Amino acid sequence: MFHLVVRILDVVCPRWKMQLIGVGSDGASSMTGQFQGVVTRLADSSENTKFYRVWCGLHQLDLVLKHAYTDLWENEVVDIMKKFIAHLRLQPGLINQMKATCPQLTTRWLVMGHVCKWLLDKRVALFEYIHTAAKPVTSAPSNWWWIIIAGIKALTDLINPVFVKLQAPNILVSAQAELLDTLAVDVSMMLGISNWEGEEGVVLPPFCLAYGRWCVDYAAVQKFLQGLGMYTRHTLDELDDDMTGKVFESIGKLGVGIVDGIVNIQAERNTQNGADDDLPHVLPHELVKMSTGNFGKTIVDVHLRQLRHSWGEECISGIEREHRELVLAYRNEPALKSAIDAYARVDIKSFETAWEVVDGRFEILRDFCGGIAAVFANTASVESDFSILGWERDEYRLSMTDLSLEGVLHCKQYDAIEKLAS
Repeated sequence: MFHLVVRILDVVCPRWKMQLIGVGSDGASSMTGQFQGVVTRLADSSENTKFYRVWCGLHQLDLVLKHAYTDLWENEVVDIMKKFIAHLRLQPGLINQMKATCPQLTTRWLVMGHVCKWLLDKRVALFEYIHTAAKPVTSAPSNWWWIIIAGIKALTDLINPVFVKLQAPNILVSAQAELLDTLAVDVSMMLGISNWEGEEGVVLPPFCLAYGRWCVDYAAVQKFLQGLGMYTRHTLDELDDDMTGKVFESIGKLGVGIVDGIVNIQAERNTQNGADDDLPHVLPHELVKMSTGNFGKTIVDVHLRQLRHSWGEECISGIEREHRELVLAYRNEPALKSAIDAYARVDIKSFETAWEVVDGRFEILRDFCGGIAAVFANTASVESDFSILGWERDEYRLSMTDLSLEGVLHCKQYDAIEKLAS
């Protein structure tokens, strides 16, 4: 949380001359425990000033996957994987023969897809090793386990690219939400998951898994698994009815658990760290859909206190004037309208490219929206900064008054400041 506060001061405040408008928080813990005092202090220091709270969607997606994977077969799938990986990494002869070492699982569940892919790609060599080993390989997984990881690998083929996109340093919270919504739809379509909650008189068929407001038919799960390749299809046919049912249930529960978790991801947070919808629109294709009166009342007015510290009244009034001009230009200039509408359909939206569409016009409005847009959606940029910094807080990192970290930051900036002075 501390490093995130440092980062937001560096990113946001230069636009409005150190007037804090937002803070990112990398998890629910930032609203409780040792972080609660820091957040409260920041909020108190910005009394009568708009204060945004954001929980990294990237971190939330990682937690969704963590819970989904560890729930698989009561965590047996992950336990078997860890034991099997540990055994494989201790076999120098096998590693030399395959000229490859099995990757390890980490606390970031993006790696699960890489591990499953490696195991499936090396499956033939691994089976030969298991069957010819001098001593029985007690950690060798059963047939049903290989079917499960084939299903996980197919799901991560959809999920992992979204992970990568969410790590973009200039991604907006709104773009993050669009990516997650699309991912939930893609996973649902892949597994045949549907929403049934609240439908009066609905009776689920016998072979159907219900999880909260979601359900998936075992026939859809079977179709999904049969499409994963010959080995998975034939191995599934070899299982008895009881084990087949457990495999269908596990894959179905994995899919609906992931979809339910993704749908519940919410970046904006209130003071109790509950879900909120607080961040205003800041891109041209969003602003043209708002009336100037609504824009001024719901967005400009709430930031007047910050603006008046560094902006004159003429500039402040120019915000609404340029919004009005933007709306009129969108209506009256076909080329501009086409460019803005085309950008609205772009998958990954950044603040810079969005405003390039208006070709350098409406600069006051752009600067105002830029201050709000600098509330970033994830902690990837912060982690990147600390990689460049080459230093991380030690065992005293829980201290929120870490003077040693402040000293390191000052020392890292010394050479650059000295050059400016000279």
